[in-house]
Amino acid sequence: MAGKVWFGLMGSLETRVADRPVPVPPRVRSLLAILLCRSNRTVGVDELAEILWNGEPPRGASGTVRSHVLRLRRLLGEAGDRVGTSRSGYKIHLNPCSELDIMVFTELHEAARTAARNRDWPQVSRNTNAALELWRGAPLADVACDRLHRDEVPGWNQARVEAVDLAAQADLRLGRTAEAVLALQRLAAENPYQESVHALLMEALVAAGRRVEAIAVYRRLRTVLVGELGIEPGAQAAAAHQRAIAAGALKVRAAGRARAEPGTAPVRTDRAGRPDADPHAGSAVTSVTPAAVRAAAGDEVGVLHLLPAELPNFVGRAAELDALLGGGGGALRGGGALFGGGALHGRGTGSGCRPPSVGITVIEGMAGVGKTSLAVRVAHELVRAGRFADLQLYANLRSFDPHQDRAEPTDVLDGLLRVLGVDASRIPSRMDARAALFRDRLHGREALLLLDDALDEQQIRPLIPSGPGCLVLVTSRRSLAGLDCTTPLRLGTFSAPESLDLLDAVLGAERVGAEPEAAMRVADLCGHLPRALALAAYRLRTRPAWSLADLAGHLEDGGFAAGVGDRSLWAAFRSSYRNLPALPARVFRLLAAGRDRRVTAQWVAALAGLDVHTARAALELLVDEHLLLQNAPGRYRMHDLLYAFACELSELSDLSDLSDLSELSELSELSERETGGLARASA
Repeated sequence: MAGKVWFGLMGSLETRVADRPVPVPPRVRSLLAILLCRSNRTVGVDELAEILWNGEPPRGASGTVRSHVLRLRRLLGEAGDRVGTSRSGYKIHLNPCSELDIMVFTELHEAARTAARNRDWPQVSRNTNAALELWRGAPLADVACDRLHRDEVPGWNQARVEAVDLAAQADLRLGRTAEAVLALQRLAAENPYQESVHALLMEALVAAGRRVEAIAVYRRLRTVLVGELGIEPGAQAAAAHQRAIAAGALKVRAAGRARAEPGTAPVRTDRAGRPDADPHAGSAVTSVTPAAVRAAAGDEVGVLHLLPAELPNFVGRAAELDALLGGGGGALRGGGALFGGGALHGRGTGSGCRPPSVGITVIEGMAGVGKTSLAVRVAHELVRAGRFADLQLYANLRSFDPHQDRAEPTDVLDGLLRVLGVDASRIPSRMDARAALFRDRLHGREALLLLDDALDEQQIRPLIPSGPGCLVLVTSRRSLAGLDCTTPLRLGTFSAPESLDLLDAVLGAERVGAEPEAAMRVADLCGHLPRALALAAYRLRTRPAWSLADLAGHLEDGGFAAGVGDRSLWAAFRSSYRNLPALPARVFRLLAAGRDRRVTAQWVAALAGLDVHTARAALELLVDEHLLLQNAPGRYRMHDLLYAFACELSELSDLSDLSDLSELSELSELSERETGGLARASA
């Protein structure tokens, strides 16, 4: 290829040939941007026209595209042959390592991530700084092409956020605290909903000795997320907030060291030398007493109120709340024995548990269905009813958190015992001994324990207290049927009225009422899944020019793959999928071939080359994982959004057994004949 070239997309479109700038007129500039975004790949004439004219190409668009290509070649001069022609379209040929800024940025960013995994922080700093120097402003700033701004720019902006985040981490590790704080403050201002950025900013402020500012960062973040999206900050931001509070507690401890009890263990820190008192982080711990932590946070000493805050726009779930709390006159709202016979106590009809025993309720359901929101609401309702006034404990087990490792029971017990006032030097090392000490500390006390995001029974059992005055609420994406003496509540999606209530809460009743049909279309496209609805509604709030009909169009085009800040529906589904064994994971991908998303074990067995027993076992496991629904014996179906996710997985996987679509059609018809009776019975 002749001619030295350089193209830049991260800012206004930059074109240089032999180190000389080349001005490009607007329509040709858009064409060049499309080719650069798909560099070294052929782009068809029809696709170019579709993107150039935002889905409405005029008559004769193909000829106009060809004339734009000819003009682009003339503008590039000696480098004009970089734009190649083939039967199927056009391609721009580039060296990805040296001729396009976004490609160079990607290479440097990936090298920085590799260096971070190897703890080579000087190299992380060099790579990220070199990558960030390529940014000249808002990507494609002078390119009038809605499709590129919608499909390409968000991913680039997120990559820049991650690069700044990495650079700040390197600065912190290398002792450049002031630089890290300054960079993160700018990034947090640009990305007010990006929780990972705010979490790292809090860490940097604590490292700089600015603990009060760190706590203020968390409060601002929570105000924005709760007020605009109706969700609480995630585990990463909450853990950083806990550490900021603990840093103040260390000062309280140091000031009163002369009055401390003898034998108190010294403060332990993490690898960066920072104190860490987060009871749910599973990392290094500190010997700060709970009283000191609460004193630093401004709470009343002697009372433990550790429940997360309720969502201000919590809607629906009236039937579930009634079932759990026993209605207005239920046992938990007054009268009777301590827990009476209510649903929350594991002693209902047929439970097989004799009183007195601890009450355990498991709220289970698919990702995004609102398990945590319901559990938190139930817990606060109990407190408002006069129960568990002094002792409310909370642990995020992080079993499906894509950003943090799962919390091990040993570490959770360590944190809970510290919160309950056990000195670090007296906490046993073995898990069974810690569990016994935890049960002893709660013996004879009325305590509420909320265990959020549980993985399995093994993770939960050591955390269960033994006293009849204790109540345990558990949330999980899995069925925990192996946990003794539990009351399970399988949480489904919203009803249509509940979905509209959530849209009203986020968008305002006036806006939703102005487009009732479009609002219902949005709810249907979201599959009435609370998290999908909240994310969709928030996206509309950030697009003032959009109507609800525009939002519905965005969702129809696959808008669920995108996220809001750190939150993505696809990321939540992916964390559930990654916890599957190999065979059920393969069956889940194969279900993308289900023509109507309603299948049987016989259909899956024929499709996957399995015996019917094995296929049924895999399907039943997917039901237990809440990745599949079973509305009638022997017939299974997927939630619409899970089906879309499975389709995406199948496209990314090497599914050679999905090649013969005609055979799949025959198998589906065979399945219909074999199970027609079941289908009629369930209709």
